[in-house]
Amino acid sequence: MVLRWHKQRKIAIITVTVAVAVLAALIFGTQALRSRVAEQFASSDEDAVLSFAVTTGSISTTVSGSGNLSAEGVESVDIADTLEILDVYVETGDTVQQGDLLATVTKASLTAALSDAQAALDALDEKLKDAESDSVSSYVRSGISGRVKEIYVAAGDDVATAMYDHGALILLSLDGFLAADVETDRLAVGDAVTVMLSDGTEITGTTEQVRSGVATVLVTDQGTPNGDPVTVKSADGSELGSAVLYIHSRMAITGYAGTVSFVNVKEDQRVTSGSLLLRLTDTATSANYDALLKSRADLEADLNELLAIYKEGGITAPISGKVESITETAGDGFAFISPEETMSVTISVDETNILSLSVGQAAAVTIDSIGEDTFSGTVTEISTVATSSSGVSVYSAVITLDKAEGMLSGMSADVVITIEGVDDALLIPVDALHQTRATAYVYTAYDEETGEYSGMVEVTTGLQNSKYVEITSGLTEGDTVYYTEAEETNFSFGGMGNKGFSGSGMPEGFIGGGFSDGSSPGGNMPGGGSGGSGGNRPDRNGG
Repeated sequence: MVLRWHKQRKIAIITVTVAVAVLAALIFGTQALRSRVAEQFASSDEDAVLSFAVTTGSISTTVSGSGNLSAEGVESVDIADTLEILDVYVETGDTVQQGDLLATVTKASLTAALSDAQAALDALDEKLKDAESDSVSSYVRSGISGRVKEIYVAAGDDVATAMYDHGALILLSLDGFLAADVETDRLAVGDAVTVMLSDGTEITGTTEQVRSGVATVLVTDQGTPNGDPVTVKSADGSELGSAVLYIHSRMAITGYAGTVSFVNVKEDQRVTSGSLLLRLTDTATSANYDALLKSRADLEADLNELLAIYKEGGITAPISGKVESITETAGDGFAFISPEETMSVTISVDETNILSLSVGQAAAVTIDSIGEDTFSGTVTEISTVATSSSGVSVYSAVITLDKAEGMLSGMSADVVITIEGVDDALLIPVDALHQTRATAYVYTAYDEETGEYSGMVEVTTGLQNSKYVEITSGLTEGDTVYYTEAEETNFSFGGMGNKGFSGSGMPEGFIGGGFSDGSSPGGNMPGGGSGGSGGNRPDRNGG
């Protein structure tokens, strides 16, 4: 018995000793941690405490970006590539007036081009003669027997518009049935059902097919409205489900030109193959004839351009402006002339800001190559198609501004677009605002002897930019708030940064100067801060 007691006592003593050692380690660890926190921010305790009297001013939020200037309204000088350039009289960068001679061409190439253009016109005229009688019929007839279930046009309607809106002019039911699809597993092919229309009328239907728990029920198309919401019941009268009637086998009567002058049928009317459905007007020409006319107009323009070269003695400037570029060979893009009136810059805007932009918003543009002057611009175009950049969707916006002296295409430009602004707002520095998940607050008192902040006041905020934040409630003009400037280096762990701690001996939940419950690891420092120091400095916009 004595021996057993000694063993138990020995075990108890060892257990107590271990417990004391663990407790001592925890205490030492916590003290060491607090010491390290205080040491981590010892230099910060010397930071000057600043005061700021709440003031009234203007604040705005902006979207900014950068891009390169480009000339707006540039006109391309295109000439037939069969022409041979003889002499070019201007260079890139020259200023020209409308009508100034840009270049001359060889007489032989010009004569050949004129002959080719006239020959093409003559050939096209022959095709027009053949297509002249190929006109759109003024009558729309049914190509097959059926029942009229939908009429989408009336006298005076434009055929093309009706087709765009409805995809058809008239819908025919071909097999005599409307159908309804009902989700049910209680029907088999051939089962009779009762279909109750929206007006309460009941008609008999038949189950045509059952697939994947959906039964297709057919009813007569005579007198039954297409698109009617119906209720389907079994033979014993129990409700199986609801559905909407549709044309089981349909034909769309279509067209592309003309105006409806007369509708010759009514809904639910039975028609046979060849029946007149609609009468049209304004259908004098066919699509082929219209296309040939357009081609002829293009050829006429080409011929007139060649005649202008012949009459003027060469290729002339179509507008006044600056020659952006010019080549030695004919063809599309022989020369580009800028009217020198406006410039534009295209910036990238990420998906979080693109919906804040709208055409017509004012923008401030600065161009380092010119100086510190700010130029007024306007948002004139916003892309709705995104590109991906580092996993972020990016859109583009075009800002247009009047061309000023010194502006050249390709110059880098910075753009700031004002999205929202408030005048006569109560403002405080961003550094003076402290935030948690639940609230925002400021300190309105500071004791220089103890180094403690007090007078915590909850506030409601409005607009905020990089320097100031709008206060909508909680403070009045002239109130004083106390704060220190935000530090550039944040408190970190896990070896990240030169001032970070490793995780040895750290209490669970400690995040950047405060515990997860919002308490502080040292002194009188208000809890919840991220990047706060030991001692009594306020937290920094944390939570």
